[in-house]
Amino acid sequence: MPLAANSMSASMPALMVLFVMLTVAVYTELTESRIYNWLTLTSMALGLFIAYLHHTLASSLAGLAIGFGFLFIFYVFGGVGGGDVKLMGAAGALLGVEMTKPALFYTTFIGAFIAMMMFIWRKDFWQRIGMSLQTLAFWQKREATQAAALPAIKVPYGIAIAIGCLLALLASARS
Repeated sequence: MPLAANSMSASMPALMVLFVMLTVAVYTELTESRIYNWLTLTSMALGLFIAYLHHTLASSLAGLAIGFGFLFIFYVFGGVGGGDVKLMGAAGALLGVEMTKPALFYTTFIGAFIAMMMFIWRKDFWQRIGMSLQTLAFWQKREATQAAALPAIKVPYGIAIAIGCLLALLASARS
């Protein structure tokens, strides 16, 4: 859904907070493998406050709920970290409900692409493929310690969130 000229100017403070939040999140994700609560929770609060001032609080709350809720499902199953969930919730609060949907769409595909590239470029790629195939052969006995010996692949999903939000904004500006 295209943004009207007045809604774009009304959301400029939210877009500025979004830019700062995503920049800091990507930096801390790359340097420390963390996304801090002070960053995400402050951004959520600012998003809701800005939306309140511009009479778009319902859209901001819905964006927060959709962004947070969608990634929370993956958090429950160990797919993403808690910081990623809160970051997407804060992005939803800042973007509003209509922009959160395409941001999630782009984020999902960018995150899957990053995960796939990290998986392929690892030195233990073929070992992981073999172990995955052995898992499918449930009737065969195998050592339980073999799977635990390989470290989990940690995907910097904050980067995918930042790129997804940027692509959603760019797509909206073009239409």
